[in-house]
Amino acid sequence: MSTSAAAERLLNLLIALSNASHRMTREEIRSTVAGYQKHDPADPPQEAAKKTQAFERMFERDKDDLRQLGVPLRTVTDAVHGDDIGYTIDPSEAALAPVTLTSHERAVISIAARYWNDAELSHAAHTGGDKLGSIAERGSTEAPIAARASLDMGGTLIPLAQAISRRQAVTFRYPSSAGSYVERVVEPWRIVFRGAVAYLVGHDRERAEARTFRLSRIDATAGQSAVSAHGEPGSYSIPDVTTDISAVEKVFPVTARMALRPESGHTLRRRGRFVEHLDGADVFEIAFPDADTAVAEVMGYAGAATLLSPPSLVDVVRAHADAVLEVCRASES
Repeated sequence: MSTSAAAERLLNLLIALSNASHRMTREEIRSTVAGYQKHDPADPPQEAAKKTQAFERMFERDKDDLRQLGVPLRTVTDAVHGDDIGYTIDPSEAALAPVTLTSHERAVISIAARYWNDAELSHAAHTGGDKLGSIAERGSTEAPIAARASLDMGGTLIPLAQAISRRQAVTFRYPSSAGSYVERVVEPWRIVFRGAVAYLVGHDRERAEARTFRLSRIDATAGQSAVSAHGEPGSYSIPDVTTDISAVEKVFPVTARMALRPESGHTLRRRGRFVEHLDGADVFEIAFPDADTAVAEVMGYAGAATLLSPPSLVDVVRAHADAVLEVCRASES
């Protein structure tokens, strides 16, 4: 049976139990809920038994699925006939408490949704944000341009998160110090974020030590197979370590000099030290926890901020900007 048919049957069961005025027995569920094979008096005994067994297996799976989804499915036994079992769902127990959001809270959700532009998560993030936004106070929820960053994870987040949940090692191709891609076998522990950059923290089996891997640097040319499961689930335990990537990889702070257009970059202005006026812009020295965060922030401000130094960061920002322009030209042609 297809996944969509099973999901439709589960939804039918949920609706039937939620709207029933009394408990429903197995036979009532089988005869009234679409998706289950009905009892046919004309069936030969062997065929009838086969259909009944199929119904029992489906119904047991559906009960487990409803409970795993958090639906308060109750088993009710008849007071007189102890073997007469029925099922019910109290809609009041299944309902969530009302959610209220101010316009400012909605703006924060909007910012968060903008980060999840990965192809696997973009639709779910924006759909969830729109649903929550529909109950917010009226008012602007537009995020400032500085917050319009995206997490470049090359479609690796979901397989890595699944591997962490299953405690299963993974393999992927990652740049070596020589610049070429090499295969890594890693026991993933956690995915952590610094600014707009996502990292995997885990145990590199070949190097026999904790290492950090930037998700955007994993070779994604293999598409959905960029990250592959390796070995059996439950093959390792996650140690009780901090999620700060500086615990396993040295991260160096950096001070950058930026030119900010008038009446822009107010967050950076508050954090930085004014240096001079230059060609109609205000130059500030601003400290960042690492180079990745500095690049992500200046890219987020688009034309409102220009990185002047250090030269190594200027080169990285220029490369990022050139890549964006190339994508724009390709989409227009």
